[in-house]
Amino acid sequence: MEKMKQNKIWITIVVIGIIVIAILLAMLHQQKQNSPEAQSSSYVSSAKASSASTSVQDKSNEKTYAKKAAQMDGHIIVMDDGYYFTSWSEKDFQNWANNYLSMSEDSRHKDGVQESFGTSSSIENSRSTLSYPLDSWAQDIKDKGTPSDYFATVKQFNKQYPGVNPDDIKK
Repeated sequence: MEKMKQNKIWITIVVIGIIVIAILLAMLHQQKQNSPEAQSSSYVSSAKASSASTSVQDKSNEKTYAKKAAQMDGHIIVMDDGYYFTSWSEKDFQNWANNYLSMSEDSRHKDGVQESFGTSSSIENSRSTLSYPLDSWAQDIKDKGTPSDYFATVKQFNKQYPGVNPDDIKK
């Protein structure tokens, strides 16, 4: 009888120990799930899924923009403050560059000398800040025939900038 009592006590202690160990393991598992390492892997997989979705959307947009660009007419120039439709042709740029470079340096470098290149934006020289961007534009046009970022068609522009919606080009 005495032995049965001791066995019951031992069995009870073992069962209670197993329950305590199970509770501790459950708590440890919960802490692991809340750890930064576990959350970062969840974040990484979420970021990958988001990136894949964005990539698919970008490709879809580029196809749409290419279709729009193929149907649009006009010349485009990229200026410091954005993309613009320009009324100027290659010949207009060449004539301007020749006229500008034929001016004396004093005439070119006066405050207020500016050019819009057929857009709603303009580029201006400034003697007070010793900034003469028109000199660079004129030399670039003289060397290449057009400014570096001039596109004779919207389709050409779209090939260089496929992610830009042609509807967002300023007039």
